[in-house]
Amino acid sequence: MLNEQNGISYVTFSVFDDHAVTAAVSTRKGGVSSGPYASLNMSFASGDEPANVLANRKKFLTTLHIDATQLISCNQIHGINIVPVGKEMCGRGSDDKKEAIEACDGIMTNEAGVPISMNFGDCTPILFFDPVHQVIAICHGGWRGTAQNIVAVTLQKMHSAYGTNVADVRAAIGPAIGKCCFEVGQDVIDAFLSIFSQDDIKTLSTDDGNGKFHFDLPGANEKLMLKAGILPEHLENANICTCCHEDLFFSYRRSNKRGEKSGRHMAVMQLVKTPEVQGDGSVDGE
Repeated sequence: MLNEQNGISYVTFSVFDDHAVTAAVSTRKGGVSSGPYASLNMSFASGDEPANVLANRKKFLTTLHIDATQLISCNQIHGINIVPVGKEMCGRGSDDKKEAIEACDGIMTNEAGVPISMNFGDCTPILFFDPVHQVIAICHGGWRGTAQNIVAVTLQKMHSAYGTNVADVRAAIGPAIGKCCFEVGQDVIDAFLSIFSQDDIKTLSTDDGNGKFHFDLPGANEKLMLKAGILPEHLENANICTCCHEDLFFSYRRSNKRGEKSGRHMAVMQLVKTPEVQGDGSVDGE
């Protein structure tokens, strides 16, 4: 679902409705950045002015009732390192790339009021929520991480750290480069042969000839979620191509073809704090 509030556009997912969790992916609309970063760029690593990124983050997160100073961010490297975080890590990477969690392509927590985030510019945002154990996670599904089954790795880490059962998990796939635009070489196809059958590969890719293929990266992550045991009714795929929708999303591949730099959009999640009811029926904090 595409939402607009306070001039900020962002994507939400019905699979998380009626749960005590905030989950959204920003678009590029409603910020203060200019040029190739216009306008809601979320990344300090893109080359944009840091003051603009700070202002953009504050505008977006305030719209979601998230404290931008508490945000936890990562320096992503297209790996499969999933890091658990808590309140003691709040603010890491919120206002400076140097303070972000290093070498991290997945982040998870079971603590309310701890906002976790990752940035994207074509790769697949993958969001998880376990409503039974109150656990959230975001992972970065680039082709390298997807080929190493970052979906299964994240779910296993959620189980080991918090007791998550995959059948309980609600999951969403955010806007990412679609099969229509993601042209790859034989090396990328070969990288997926360890986790997909030949029939799966044929479903996910189209042979363009001359050693080139179009590959369905969001579709690959959806297959991996289902293979891992996520129930179809608990899974939502945005099915929005970032490369096609220049009015809504940044796209590294689209900009790179033009010799331009590109901004990034952000996936963010936070478990919502719920008031504690005291023995006398009053609400804690009243």
